[in-house]
Amino acid sequence: MKNYFFKTILLSFFFIVATSCDSDDSNQVDAPTVSSDTTAGNVEATYTTIKINGNVTSTGGGEITSRGVCWSTSLNPTINDNRTSETANVFSSTISNLTANTAYNFRVYATNSAGTSYGINQNYSTSSLDASMWNFLINNSGSSWNADVTFNADGTTVYDEPSDPGTYLTNGTWSLNGNILTYDMDSSEPTNASYQFTGTLLNSTMSGTFTWSGSPDQTWSAIEY
Repeated sequence: MKNYFFKTILLSFFFIVATSCDSDDSNQVDAPTVSSDTTAGNVEATYTTIKINGNVTSTGGGEITSRGVCWSTSLNPTINDNRTSETANVFSSTISNLTANTAYNFRVYATNSAGTSYGINQNYSTSSLDASMWNFLINNSGSSWNADVTFNADGTTVYDEPSDPGTYLTNGTWSLNGNILTYDMDSSEPTNASYQFTGTLLNSTMSGTFTWSGSPDQTWSAIEY
């Protein structure tokens, strides 16, 4: 009788332990897993923005408390660098206020109670003005006209007016400091004035002011062809 009682107690003990272990396993939270379907072939980039897609492919059994994209000019950015914060587990993050013609590193991330997980490092660049052509709208003292301006990779420019091709064909120079454009349209032709443009790139547009022959600042805007 005593042996039976002892065996019953022992079996009950093992049952409680096994049940406890099963319970502990069922409550275990693992780190989440993430991925991105953004590639060099489908990435959407402008002069100042890049769009990255992200997906929390597994929550790890716990609540996702934050997710998004972190980025830096250095490899393998973390949440201690720049980052977006998204609300859904499948998302697209448009990172803005970037600098033109600059390479950036991106990683998708997600955080739960077990920690933060990262996707692979992705490297993409914002657009470059090199060899691009823009449609300028120039406003000068109540009148306005359109011009085509090509920014060559060697820092030179070509200006022409589509309404009268070749008549005002003018060379010049350009430079970019961050997203600030300086464009000098110099002409040796006495009929063509020397214009000095300054402006700011934003997405796939730019705008600013210009002066010519000592005139007050006038305005201009441009979109890329």
